[in-house]
Amino acid sequence: MKQRKGFTLIELMIVIAIIIILAAIAIPNYLRMTDRARRSRVAGDFASVATALEAYSVDWGTYPLDAAAGGEEFGKPIDSPAITSHIVFELAGTGACATETNVGGCAPVHTTLTGEEGGIDYIKAGTLQAIYDPFIPADGYWYVSSPSANHWVLEVQYNATDVLYRGDMTTDLTQTPAVAGVTLAVTDLGVVTP
Repeated sequence: MKQRKGFTLIELMIVIAIIIILAAIAIPNYLRMTDRARRSRVAGDFASVATALEAYSVDWGTYPLDAAAGGEEFGKPIDSPAITSHIVFELAGTGACATETNVGGCAPVHTTLTGEEGGIDYIKAGTLQAIYDPFIPADGYWYVSSPSANHWVLEVQYNATDVLYRGDMTTDLTQTPAVAGVTLAVTDLGVVTP
């Protein structure tokens, strides 16, 4: 009786072929799943900020005006200090009396439409500073308001050519072509343009 000492070349080739076929099926599915998870994170972050923006609008009669023309960044790029911007101060109820509306203890006193004094915490500053761009971890999210602050857009760079955004006119995450490093614009009529 002969004893076999190992696998034949054909058996090894069949095993390798099976492994390659399984990898060809699994890798694309994993990449799609990762992309869906990142989109879900962005949608959740945007929903939290959108809720705070809507509550701010109810109290103050307008959305926060972005302090820089073309929008302002907020969040925390990975391994970097948090980006503390005007939008963070307005929604967290902190900042300087001269530059922010939603600040308590100012002279003259900043009050809401219902007469409540500013300094209202719509969302924790730490929450706004801790969120980060899951697609390009060195970046943050962007907030852009219309010139009269009656509309807003939140955006994140999705890849080299596209951004994902959500505005006050929609609850869906929308993908649109845009140039890297250039934020979207929103008009006083709520029209979003790259």
